[in-house]
Amino acid sequence: MNDRAARPLRVLIVEDTFSVASLLDHALSLEGMLTEVATSGADATRRKPLFRPDVVLLDLGLPDVDGFELMQRFVEDGDCGLIVVTANDAEAARIVGLETGADDYIVKPPLLKELAARIRAVHRRLSRPEGGQAPAPVHGTRIILDAAHRTITGPSQVTTPLTEAEFAALECLLEADGASVSREWLGKIALKRTMSSDDRSVDQLVLKLRRKLALHGIGERAILSSRGTGYMVPEPTRFIVSMPSHRSLEPRAQFPG
Repeated sequence: MNDRAARPLRVLIVEDTFSVASLLDHALSLEGMLTEVATSGADATRRKPLFRPDVVLLDLGLPDVDGFELMQRFVEDGDCGLIVVTANDAEAARIVGLETGADDYIVKPPLLKELAARIRAVHRRLSRPEGGQAPAPVHGTRIILDAAHRTITGPSQVTTPLTEAEFAALECLLEADGASVSREWLGKIALKRTMSSDDRSVDQLVLKLRRKLALHGIGERAILSSRGTGYMVPEPTRFIVSMPSHRSLEPRAQFPG
């Protein structure tokens, strides 16, 4: 059984206003959730790997860090859900938040029962594979990558389909053989377009890939981010390609680090 399914849902509340943090903490505790409060970006960064939340509630107006930067950092980690809870109701902020990778965006003050329901909904989406219950992580797990059908299959024999872009990105990362692949190159290969400096489409694509891989027991570090450069698969030998793709790539020297 997945260890997260065996324990109460864990929520990290990142909120610097004491009254709001206390209200959320109390309300979610009454809903049977385990909560922890961080009052700054630095505090959240320190607590997150120790608490191992299923979902983070993130206020964008933190005293020590830009909320969008912290959100991007947590999205790149790919190990939990993220819901923005903020007073910023601007449409532009909502769009940037969701496109950067937030699973939901809620404007303060939230309806507490609805907030609890949304937290559970995000957790269900991230925890449930298509067609079955998520297997427990397995040491030395191998993932079969089927190039003919664009699917991945883990040791439980549950098969998960990939989109064309997800498959192309994963194949590109594997062909780099442990080297870092730049966001720009992944954008060209997987999304078939040139990426602008503020385009987070590749980050969102990698986040979705991480979540699908985690469902098959390969863990949260299957795809690592190279800060400021791109992404890499640190253990490409854990993947077995059942049929080679006919898509050609430039030699690995072309992968910008």
